[in-house]
Amino acid sequence: MSSTSLTSCALCQAKASQLCAACRNVVYCSREHQKEHWKKGHRSECKCFEIATNEILGRHLKATRDIKIGEQILKEAPLVVGPKVASAPLCLGCHRNLLAPEKPQGNYYKCSSCSWPLCGRECEDSPHHKAECQLMSGSNFQSKINYTPGEEERKESAYCVIMLLRCMQLKTKNPDAFLKLYSLEDHLKERLETPLYQVLRANLITFIKTVLGLRDWSEIDILRIAAILDTNTFEVRQPRERRKVRALFPEAAMISHDCVPNMRHRFDDDMNIVFLAKRKIAKGEILSISYTQPLRSTIQRRVHLRQAKCFDCSCARCQDPEELGSFAGAQTCLKCKAGKIISLNPLQNSAVWKCQLCNLKRSAKEVVTSDAELQLELESLDKTTPVALEEFIYRHRADLHDTNTHILQAKYALTQLYGSAPGFAMEELSEETLTRKVQLCEELLELANIFDGGWSIFRGNLLIDMEEALVAQALRSEDPVECEEKLRNAAEMLREIRNIMKHEPEMQQLLLERQVILNSALERFEQVEN
Repeated sequence: MSSTSLTSCALCQAKASQLCAACRNVVYCSREHQKEHWKKGHRSECKCFEIATNEILGRHLKATRDIKIGEQILKEAPLVVGPKVASAPLCLGCHRNLLAPEKPQGNYYKCSSCSWPLCGRECEDSPHHKAECQLMSGSNFQSKINYTPGEEERKESAYCVIMLLRCMQLKTKNPDAFLKLYSLEDHLKERLETPLYQVLRANLITFIKTVLGLRDWSEIDILRIAAILDTNTFEVRQPRERRKVRALFPEAAMISHDCVPNMRHRFDDDMNIVFLAKRKIAKGEILSISYTQPLRSTIQRRVHLRQAKCFDCSCARCQDPEELGSFAGAQTCLKCKAGKIISLNPLQNSAVWKCQLCNLKRSAKEVVTSDAELQLELESLDKTTPVALEEFIYRHRADLHDTNTHILQAKYALTQLYGSAPGFAMEELSEETLTRKVQLCEELLELANIFDGGWSIFRGNLLIDMEEALVAQALRSEDPVECEEKLRNAAEMLREIRNIMKHEPEMQQLLLERQVILNSALERFEQVEN
């Protein structure tokens, strides 16, 4: 920024000293001119970040000022939105799931021109569907997706073409938008070697060039758009609207990944993506979100990121053999029974693993195979009841320590089941089981502070379970001191939960109900004491 812009009002060029409080990139001579400039366009330009570039991350976003916890950093509308590569039948107009098992007798409503399933006549003229409909019906292509009453809902691979066509049509409908899309990373070279892209090459290219007649597009350009989508799109879930689609946000696509991120994101009712600071972010800090799950180990996270996003993470957590002191990827040494076996170099897949105490060594292949078997065992458990999960933890008490990733995943599932699963409703829990729920929440909250701290959804969900359990314990307690302490702790937690969840509309009714229950418990305690 020039020295003139630092001393001249952005609206009238008079001498100025009042910085824009949000972006601190422009100055004004008065609050009135700041408000006027906001209305004239600064609103869309006002940002607390800038685009930066380095050799490791490429293009990324960096904070241009200190950012407060909970602050909204970016809100962006989707450039293009549509079904996932394989999708349950959904409406191509409004993107709502068509819920086959709940349908009355009869087939889906079909578009009168191209026969793709829709909600009804009102969605035929949707701007999302109109151009692709004209293209397909003009090529005499008719969708074959049907519903036979009584059959289970299934995913349809035919949807793989929709998002791709919508991107291709941007080239003539909105060239500037297409240039934004086409400038994004694709990792096409790596993707071309995968089985999925072999299938796309064989089937998708034929459909687009031969069936639809788009012969001006080269095979490599079509596949590059598919790769851009696979690399950069976000999954949009809106349960209340029955939507589960993917969308492309060019600016959001430049946000870096970190296994311990400083932001989280959500989607509003219009499918805009909104990024919020999970903690305080210092000026100059790289803005980041996580593309993977916090309770997974370094092996699991890096494999997932390599397969889904085609890069190898080297963040602070991935570099540390102890995973920031959590030892999430470590296993207990079966020789000395006390040490933990960790990788000598977590960023090298073939690196040897060694016990910290007795120096027993294991090959990377042994560890990876064992880890995969344990994950498969965990995923195959019946998760509708706590019993199987508790048995898993007990069965592996010798080889998996308390903070191993598989144990952590089982513990988190238990926090969700205790108090909600059939036969384990909150009022049905024994004192021992209620204490177990509180213990699990406490253990996981300690890990959340390391992996996903601040105002994260993970921490918020744990606090909700913890608060509910504390109130239940307080209501059962015959010790006034203990009862008061638990209720006060619950009230403090609920205040933090409200801060964390204030941007999550679907959580507000639950929080209101929790507040009513807590207030009632506090009133009952005060009446007893008086």
